[in-house]
Amino acid sequence: MASDTRDRLIRTTSRLLRTQGYGTTGLNQIVAEAEAPKGSMYFHFPGGKEELAVAALDRFAERVGQALGRGLDGAGSVADAAVAFFDDEIARLESSGFVDGCPVATVALDASAAHDALAASTGGAFQRWTAILAEALEAEGRTPEAAHAGATVFLATFEGALLMAKAQRSTEPLATARDAIAALLAAT
Repeated sequence: MASDTRDRLIRTTSRLLRTQGYGTTGLNQIVAEAEAPKGSMYFHFPGGKEELAVAALDRFAERVGQALGRGLDGAGSVADAAVAFFDDEIARLESSGFVDGCPVATVALDASAAHDALAASTGGAFQRWTAILAEALEAEGRTPEAAHAGATVFLATFEGALLMAKAQRSTEPLATARDAIAALLAAT
């Protein structure tokens, strides 16, 4: 089934980008782990690895955006949602043995400077997530400027703490960042 093959390629690429980045992820590895014929990769993604990576990043960004929206809708406040978001990432990072990360951040660091399509995809993901958070902060009564600033600080802190947690193989940076962001969001 063609759509199943395309989906397997995207899921496999997303997983590999999360764990090893763009530069280390090879087409042969993607095809082998997705159990897909190599020709099908070029059939679905004639632009090759970069087009496939963009599809994987865009799907991941959409899923995170949906999860972020659900978390915000179900929480009593943005601060409460932030705590849950950080706690979910702490659990995910621990369960992966500190291997999994955010493929958007990984690719942004790894390859976006040399690949315009990857820069557009990673930049767009951060913009979408910022907009979702800013909208929720505005709904709590913040000005658009303050909401955008709060959303930007939230994401920058989260991604930086995740990077530190992976490097240190410790959830302490995420827990510390969680508490600081919750206090910041609750105070304004």
